[in-house]
Amino acid sequence: MTGAKAWRQKGTGRARAGALSSPQRVGGGVAFGPKPRSYTVKINRKARRRALRAALSVHAERGSIAAVDPSKFDTPSTKAAAAALEGLAGEGSVLVVLTDGEETCLKSFRNLEGVFVLHADQVGVADVIGAGRLVVSEAALSRVTEKAVAK
Repeated sequence: MTGAKAWRQKGTGRARAGALSSPQRVGGGVAFGPKPRSYTVKINRKARRRALRAALSVHAERGSIAAVDPSKFDTPSTKAAAAALEGLAGEGSVLVVLTDGEETCLKSFRNLEGVFVLHADQVGVADVIGAGRLVVSEAALSRVTEKAVAK
């Protein structure tokens, strides 16, 4: 919008008018428009580790955590992945945590509905809490627990 006055201040016989972009004018600006804002909150490292330990403990108490052997997935097979999840107790979405070198296992699980696959370094507290069930490879479990108890 322009910042120029609608017409000059004196001599027209009309009332004084300012910018056309003022909010009270038709087609004018927005008085208190939306401003971009970041909603991220910094959490202390010790508190984040404590929360991750607590989330993993809740899954262990519920019995909703299971291990997967990535060596059984020589070739990607969604059917085999679905069969592996059938015996898992609990309800809700499934979080599969894998590490490097387990790409065939990743390809097997990623196409299933309600299944989210993450790398062990990318797993956060919200991911573990939000998942109803947790499936972890042995290498990924050691990496996640290392993140949770690192000093």
